[in-house]
Formats: sequence, structure tokens, C-alpha cells
Amino acid sequence: MKSSFNVLALALAGVGALTFAAGAQAREFPIGGPVQTHDMEIASSYLVGIDMAPMPPGMVMGADSVHLETDVHATADNKYGFANGEWIPYLRISYLLVKQGSPDYKEIGTLLPMVAKDGAHYANNVKMDGPGTYTVVLRYESPQVNGFFHHIDKETGVPEWWGPFSETFTFKYPQK
Repeated sequence: MKSSFNVLALALAGVGALTFAAGAQAREFPIGGPVQTHDMEIASSYLVGIDMAPMPPGMVMGADSVHLETDVHATADNKYGFANGEWIPYLRISYLLVKQGSPDYKEIGTLLPMVAKDGAHYANNVKMDGPGTYTVVLRYESPQVNGFFHHIDKETGVPEWWGPFSETFTFKYPQK
């Protein structure tokens, strides 16, 4: 009887630990937004401990890295043919990340298109420089730069794509 009780106690403890671990992962920490521009709603956040497949060469992982992401969705008045809330594909999004008070720290890269349970987004893993205040500049380029065509005739056409623009967000790391 005692051994059955011990097995049951261990099983319940294991389930509890797994439930806690699953709940503790994949929390989004807000960086900035949402902002509305060019008929899109843009928001940025980071997550900790995210793996991807395939894992891009050179992708950083580890204790002081975050999964920097931006969500880009059409607004209700989108004139480019996207439905309200629809993810905007084919964007080229680059980032510049700096830390206040650390002039030697600068991370530059490109956010990659990917999907998770909560939908499609652009992201990349980025090495942080410890606790502090960070500023990220996200540069958005239209789908045209990645070969996404659009109709231009009178009946079915949409306007020319927007020119490149940037959004700047300042945030604390780590957040609790």
C-alpha cells in the first residue's frame, strides 16, 4: 500500500511539474504597439526559450537570448486587398537593437516569417546584453521587395505598395 501511495505521489508531482513548465513557457512580453500605419496594425514582443524548425544556421539560443517578434495584420480599412486581421505576407523586416548605457552593444538582423499556435508572425532569436533598457528599430519593407505582385487594372487593382518605414520601441529586459 505504501509503495502504491509513493508511486501515485510521484506521478502527481510529475504531472504538476510538467503543467507548470508548460504554462511557464511561451509567454509574450510586450515591446511596443499596437500602432496603425499603412492599413496595418503592428505590435512587437519577445518570448524566451523558443525553438524553430528548421533551425536557421547561426540562430542564437541560450540564457540571454530572446525570440524577438513582430505581428503585422491588416486593418479593417486595408486598401491593399487584405481582410481585417489577416497576416501580411512577404514583408522584409529588419531590426536594430541597442541597449541604453552600452555603446558597444548592437544587434542587427532580419526577422523571418514563421508560424506558431497563435498565428503567423516575423521573428528571430537575438542575444541580449543583460538586464536594462533596450530600443529596437524595426524597418518594414513592402511585399513587393520579395516578389509579391499586385493587380493595377481599374477593376481589380490595388494601390502601389507603401515605401519603407520604421517603428521604434523602447522596453525593459527582462520583464516579469
